[in-house]
Formats: sequence, structure tokens, C-alpha cells
Amino acid sequence: MTFEIVNAAAQPMLFVTRTAGMDSTEIAGIMGEAFDTMAAFMGRNGIAPAGAPLAIYRDWDGKTMKVDVGFPVSSADAAITDPPVTDPPVTDSGVKSGWTPDGKALKAVHRGAYSELRRTYDAMESHVNQTGMKTRDIAWEVYVNDPDQTPEGDLLTEIYMPLA
Repeated sequence: MTFEIVNAAAQPMLFVTRTAGMDSTEIAGIMGEAFDTMAAFMGRNGIAPAGAPLAIYRDWDGKTMKVDVGFPVSSADAAITDPPVTDPPVTDSGVKSGWTPDGKALKAVHRGAYSELRRTYDAMESHVNQTGMKTRDIAWEVYVNDPDQTPEGDLLTEIYMPLA
């Protein structure tokens, strides 16, 4: 597996926050519901994504975590002017506006089923430990292709771990 260090740029985004356990089946369930909520909201409001869908994982305690699920959008669609937003506005549907993570990050590309993402995370964590890198307490995934149109074995997911 190859890793690279990248400099991620913040982008405005719209998202919903969900809480999930660490089980991949539970994560898949909340992701499906969250993306359905986002698609409905964006459709009702005529908002087009400005990039691939993503999920930001944070606040994990070994049993549960918060997941921000959404899409990058134009600044006008997000009604955001300057990052960072510390208290994002919330719409009546629970959709919030904010910014994607930015800064130096370790990146890997996972090819295959979402249920196998843990394998790539394990390899990244091993690499971080072997190299002495320090990471922050979040990670995010960008879903490069559509699981409804791509065979499971060909799915591409970019995984980012921000470096401290």
C-alpha cells in the first residue's frame, strides 16, 4: 500500500452529523440515511455538489463516534464567507454548513468494498506508528465513485488522517 503526504485545502460543505458504533454494518446504515437526507435537501434547494461525497469521523471513544456526512458545495450555496465556522448554522432538516478539513494529512487510496476499509486504516495506523508521525483526532473519507454504478471491487475511497 502506498501513502502520500498531502496539503488538503478547506472547501465549504453541507453535512449532517450522525452518531454510530464502530461496526461497519451500523456505519453503512447511518451513511445511507445521511446521504439520503443530504440528497433530498440539496434537491429541494437546487444545490449541486462541488465535489465527491465525504464523511468526517471524529469524537470516537472506542464504542461510538460522530460522523459528518455531506458534500463540498460552492460558498454561495453554503452561505459561508470565512473559515473556520465554529458554530455552523443548522437548517430545519438538520443540515449544517461548515468546511472540509484542511492542512497536512497522510493519504491512502482504498480499492474495494467499504466493509474492508478497516484494513486500510490499520495499514495507515501502522505506517504512522513506524514513522513516528503524529495525527489529530479525526479522519475523513472521500468517495471517488458511485457505489450504485461501480462494481464493489472497483470502488475507490480516499482516506485522510490529518497530521499534527
